[in-house]
Amino acid sequence: MKLLPLFIFWGLWFVNFSTRTVFAPLLPLIEDSLSLSHGQAGGLFTSLAFGYGISLFFAGRFASVLGYRKTVVTGFVGIAAAVLLLQWAENYIALHGICFLTGVALGTYLPSIIPIITETYDQKHWGKALGLHDSAASFSLFTTPLLVAFGLHFLSWRSLMLFLGIASLLLPIYFWKIAVEPKKPLSRDRGHYVDLFRKKTVWILGALWIVANGSCAGVFSILPLYLVKERGIDFETANTLLGISRSGGILATIVFGFLSDRYGYRKILKMCIFATGLGTIGIALVHNLSLFVILLTFQAIVSLGFFPAAFAAVSKLTSPMERAMATGVTLAFGVIFGTGFTPFILGTIADHYNFQVGILGVGIVTTLSTLLVGLLKKTEEAPT
Repeated sequence: MKLLPLFIFWGLWFVNFSTRTVFAPLLPLIEDSLSLSHGQAGGLFTSLAFGYGISLFFAGRFASVLGYRKTVVTGFVGIAAAVLLLQWAENYIALHGICFLTGVALGTYLPSIIPIITETYDQKHWGKALGLHDSAASFSLFTTPLLVAFGLHFLSWRSLMLFLGIASLLLPIYFWKIAVEPKKPLSRDRGHYVDLFRKKTVWILGALWIVANGSCAGVFSILPLYLVKERGIDFETANTLLGISRSGGILATIVFGFLSDRYGYRKILKMCIFATGLGTIGIALVHNLSLFVILLTFQAIVSLGFFPAAFAAVSKLTSPMERAMATGVTLAFGVIFGTGFTPFILGTIADHYNFQVGILGVGIVTTLSTLLVGLLKKTEEAPT
């Protein structure tokens, strides 16, 4: 199996994912520099996720027309442009617009790179290639808060973002040289959105993805603000704790992927969602710092375990020609309503009460949503 293309793909996904996750550790500084309320600060993730979700929803069809390689490169040029514009964003409305455009640029990557990876490697290597590629996201969750805490000793938060912009311009050059353009599907082989939305399973999976993204990425986005503003932990310590708590997630997606194959996606979905809900409730209620960090680490591991099982569920419950669209649609639901609205809702609740109440609510909803998994019937599984 060729390693150089996979290394480039991994680097692209790391930069793409880090451009989203970097806003969380920077949020206390952004809030202070623009004199924002907690709700306003959390609302920036809504614009970012809304742009990302819309792009994710349509990127598969767009890429099949423009070309997958061109779509990837165009997205990264857009990321670099958005980061550059961020240097001059001095008011809340401008920052919202830039977050939305950043999300649009980020969302073009994932629907385009999956066909490229499967075109680059033989089918017998797809699992390894996709699993290793996806580990970049977990690595980003672990390293980004730590890198931010270190980098702010030397640079402002705006200057730190420039490093992502530079990487967004350099990596696509190497990508263009090694990437293989997938063959375009015949029009008769394409699925249709109307048929897809008639399926009950798509709505159930979408709801589960909303809950999973809300308890994982949504809570992650607001945690630095919660630790600094409500628990009185200094900025550097808060981001260090956040990074350390994500260290266990680097292998979580790979391990839970194997467990999903062995025990079935339903059991893993139920276990991960229920455990994530309990872990989130614990984060809200526990005051001892050591126990808080343990629960934070536990919650990060089990919340990330949802995603490989959920991808398996989508693959089992949709036909091959609908699979890519179903993945994009359910991911878009999760990103827009889970990743996007959760930080805004938590911030707004904190303005009126506190973060603890909002995080507790997310934990309770997540725990109860375990019941939705039972609605995914084995008889609805589509032929592979």
